[in-house]
Amino acid sequence: MSSETFVTAIFLITAIIAAGVLVNAVFPSIYMASETFVSSSHEMDDRLRTDIAIVNTVINEDDNIAYVWIKNTGVNPIGDSLISRFDIYLGKTGQIRRMEYDAAAGKTPTAGRWNFELYDDNSNGLWDRGETLEIVANSGSVAEGDRMTFQIVLTNGVRRNIEFTVI
Repeated sequence: MSSETFVTAIFLITAIIAAGVLVNAVFPSIYMASETFVSSSHEMDDRLRTDIAIVNTVINEDDNIAYVWIKNTGVNPIGDSLISRFDIYLGKTGQIRRMEYDAAAGKTPTAGRWNFELYDDNSNGLWDRGETLEIVANSGSVAEGDRMTFQIVLTNGVRRNIEFTVI
């Protein structure tokens, strides 16, 4: 009888140790998977709450400078320090290229460069819902009638584009 008790005790101890090893092996994987899911959900929420609309565009062949007005239509405000990190693409349709941000350019950037002006209605340093951002970009040489493409990509991946004609 005592040998059966001894064998049962060994099986019980072995089962407890095996369960502990299994929990220690599986739990970190479950924790990492849930952490990845939470992070992905946060990024998706940020994208869903961020939206913009290109309101108007104009480019004149006299100075090759495109003026693009964009409205923040999303719930999330965007800090004005992030705007300089946006990707701006401009050029003749089929020949667009990424523009370089130039903080010192003002309203007259040189070819291949862009700058912005935020019409910050409440002066809080954020591009809030309903406020307008003006992008000023120099595409290089253009002629009247050229078809142009403008694309903006925000830091979280939200993007919009528009085609327009040089006047």
